[in-house]
Amino acid sequence: MNRKKLKQKIKKFIASVLVYALVLFVSIKVYDYFKNLSKSHFYTLVANIKKTDELKQGAFVRLSGVDVGSVSELKLMPDFSVQVFMQINNGIFIPDDSSVAIYTDGLIGDKYIAILPGGSLDYMENNDEFEYSQDSVNITEMIEIGVEQFKNSSEENTECSSVKKR
Repeated sequence: MNRKKLKQKIKKFIASVLVYALVLFVSIKVYDYFKNLSKSHFYTLVANIKKTDELKQGAFVRLSGVDVGSVSELKLMPDFSVQVFMQINNGIFIPDDSSVAIYTDGLIGDKYIAILPGGSLDYMENNDEFEYSQDSVNITEMIEIGVEQFKNSSEENTECSSVKKR
């Protein structure tokens, strides 16, 4: 009788191990399927930009004002430029002579990547790199330059008017 119970326990143990192994196997396969499925919705493009000014991972990538992807990674290079990796939605065809620029959403909004489409009939593919890129324009610096130019021009006008009075 003891021997019979022992055999039953061993059979139950082996059966439960097989069930757990099957569940684990199916779980891994489902995970891989969904992981690959999510990757197949995007392809990656790369741009080297010298000045990114607060561009962040997750920032929008826009083509003609339409969101077509997002910034997936920013990598600082040895020459202090930044390699920007973008995930572009599949089905969006970008001419291979296109360029990128960093813009600000409104006057003080978030930074985003704008793709400026070229006219080529050949399209970029996964891991292609943009040949041309435009650095970010810092609004604060632009305002400071404008104020400085205004001061200079008003000083010149003051000097000219004082000369005319003599």
